[in-house]
Amino acid sequence: MLRRAPTNQRQRGFTLTELMITVALGLSVISSVLLGYLATYKGSMGTLASSKLGQDMNTVISLMTGELRRAGYSAEAAVLDSPENNSFSVVDSTALEIFNTVASNTQQAATGSGSCIVYTYDMDQDGVVDATELSGFRLSNGVVQMRTSGNAADPDTCSSTSNTWSDLTDDDLLTVTALTFDLSGSNCLNTREPDGVNNDADGSTDESDEADCYAQVPTAGSNDITVETREVAITLTGNLTNDSFTRLSISQTVRVRNDWVRVR
Repeated sequence: MLRRAPTNQRQRGFTLTELMITVALGLSVISSVLLGYLATYKGSMGTLASSKLGQDMNTVISLMTGELRRAGYSAEAAVLDSPENNSFSVVDSTALEIFNTVASNTQQAATGSGSCIVYTYDMDQDGVVDATELSGFRLSNGVVQMRTSGNAADPDTCSSTSNTWSDLTDDDLLTVTALTFDLSGSNCLNTREPDGVNNDADGSTDESDEADCYAQVPTAGSNDITVETREVAITLTGNLTNDSFTRLSISQTVRVRNDWVRVR
């Protein structure tokens, strides 16, 4: 015969107050977990975005340095003996030059800087300057562009007229706020020195500034032979288009392999 347990030994359930406290504690724990997850998620997304920004900008600047390093290259056999006759380094034509902006399109000094650079090199190694060998880079409305074809009648320009410029960056992802090409690290040597002549009329003969053809520009028609070693410092600055706080600025310097030899 079964015996009923005493009333004070029966199991009791949660009271309403206890149940509400349990639910509140559970929601608090879940809320904390969700907040931690969201913080981690946002941090991860920010890291990925910064990584993508850095990857894209480094790709662009690597392309520019690789290209500019070849500026002035020619496969013409005669250039080996007479580099001053290089058709890929003609002043105010095919030689490497910098312009201030696309809008102004004003050529800068030999050691100047700007947001557009144009150059030429013998891509197909036939010794002939083709339209597709007239290259360049520029900043236009927040986008870095590369010239893939130029105007043979007017090679040294950053204008869009008769030139084909292709986008290198995607403005849906990246907004480029600054692009600078700087030639201030370049050097120019006048091979006439030392010539025993006080060429700058300052009372001293064969001093360093007489050999520096940037400091002492040769007179037109002097037939002085100058050799320019060009160094281009590139600075690229940009940010994510949908997050202006995620920004990056990178710089790189490239030495043009082919020195510019010309007769003044």
